[in-house]
Amino acid sequence: MKINAKNYFKINKTADVTPTNNIIRLATKVQIGMLESQDTEKDITELDVMKNGLELQEEMADFVQRVMGYTDKQMESINDTVSIDKFGEGVGYLIMRLNGISDDEIRLSEQKQRKSIEDSKASK
Repeated sequence: MKINAKNYFKINKTADVTPTNNIIRLATKVQIGMLESQDTEKDITELDVMKNGLELQEEMADFVQRVMGYTDKQMESINDTVSIDKFGEGVGYLIMRLNGISDDEIRLSEQKQRKSIEDSKASK
């Protein structure tokens, strides 16, 4: 499948991606890390939270580089210019595309999500 994540990573490159076992395994590992980072039930120290967050960021960067085929220099540019929120959105986009969701479906979902956020802000 062809994927261009310019809207998230500011690099206009279309990658021809095959969702191989290793890429899906990486995507799953990133998703698990993201879910674990949101789990506030655990009794862990702030230091562990920071270590886990750093490890997750590194896994996400490795995932993006592997899927999109970005060079080390391109990844450095992404890390220097893209916010962590936008980077996370980009990772989510890549995972959705690898799971067979089309760009149109993703766009529609993002529009609904933005509208929901705006509506909740307006009702306060």
